[in-house]
Amino acid sequence: MVNNGNNPATVDLSANSVMLVLRLGRPGNRRKVHPSMVQVDADPGALYIGKELVESEELKAVGALDDAVRRWVYSRSLPAYGTLREGVYRLPLALIDEVDQGLEKFRQERGELISAFAGRYPSLVESARDRLRALYNAGDYPPVAEVTARFTFSYRYLSFMLPETLSAQLLARERAKAAAEVTSEVEEIKMALRTGFAELVAHAADRLAVKTDGKKQVFRDSMVANLSEFFQFFGARNLVNDTELAELVERARATMKGVTAEVLRTDDVTRASVKETLDQVKAEMDRSLMLRPARRFTLEPAATDGS
Repeated sequence: MVNNGNNPATVDLSANSVMLVLRLGRPGNRRKVHPSMVQVDADPGALYIGKELVESEELKAVGALDDAVRRWVYSRSLPAYGTLREGVYRLPLALIDEVDQGLEKFRQERGELISAFAGRYPSLVESARDRLRALYNAGDYPPVAEVTARFTFSYRYLSFMLPETLSAQLLARERAKAAAEVTSEVEEIKMALRTGFAELVAHAADRLAVKTDGKKQVFRDSMVANLSEFFQFFGARNLVNDTELAELVERARATMKGVTAEVLRTDDVTRASVKETLDQVKAEMDRSLMLRPARRFTLEPAATDGS
């Protein structure tokens, strides 16, 4: 495969994307316990002991939804690592309406979970009193209105333009800085897209292999769903114009068209055909990625607790 020779300097990310700043917050559910409160044969200075304030499935559900929201937004944004802060995503303009509508649906779903938590909060506090016993501290449990106010869900879109009123010297200097940053970000986006796709293809090819004893490998429906999601949004996310990757994505998309997880489990001919194509795509990706810096990326953002 020949290098497509795209020049990062010709990619205008600012004209085709905006920054999405997403903030998800929830009250912490752990408190530090002084080692003197626990009898243990160890140096107290070497210990960190914590307690869970409430045991709540509703609160865990909010946390799980927050992680799902972050993954959902990430799958529709440009993967740029090292240049953006946590909670900041570069979003293609082509996907802004879909993301905005999706975030509003998530906000509503999250509100329902928070209401369910608030409804159970008094009984959760009582349960905590029985569960924690001597470690129970009433000061750890503010009124329900204060607790629910600590759940936050906000987002906004930012677009950066240099004001033309700047002096010519300052304007030229800042434009040069911005161009250098964009060049670096374009390379990171390209590498992240390539690596993310390579990992999806490698995983699928591995799970579609037949064991030496003739038995099939087991795989989850999410294997096919993750590939389909990548295919669906790749065109909008490929603002870096990586034609090499686009060719391989299209080859994989074509072989997976109309193929479900159930078909791969039951139709041996289709399974073998899909695996053969994915193996070829994987080999091409391996050769392509070897030409790039040896840096590892992950397809999804790390889950975090709280904001």
